[in-house]
Amino acid sequence: MVRKPKMIQIDARTYSRYFKAFGEPTRLKILSLLADGEMTVNELTEAVGLSQPTVSRHLAQLRDADIVLDRRDGQRIYYSLNKDVISECCNGFCDCLRVVQITPDKKSRKK
Repeated sequence: MVRKPKMIQIDARTYSRYFKAFGEPTRLKILSLLADGEMTVNELTEAVGLSQPTVSRHLAQLRDADIVLDRRDGQRIYYSLNKDVISECCNGFCDCLRVVQITPDKKSRKK
């Protein structure tokens, strides 16, 4: 008797949107910068060395995928990581592939 593997249900469109957003080097660089805290588009533009319209387009794609959040303060817009969505994406993807998720021990990091 042939055993069929248990299928874990995922929202393929959602994951496709996430990984499309993650799948571009400039967007990964932006995400890496935002991991240190929120930044304005001008700060991101300077950090990645691209034009403001180009950075804004990348931010729009990240925002459309719910990976990045924005908040307005006067005329400035601050961008930050949507850590809940990123965590959900990573954990869901690992579940789908049956990968054991390892949570770092916070005590071992302190030295």
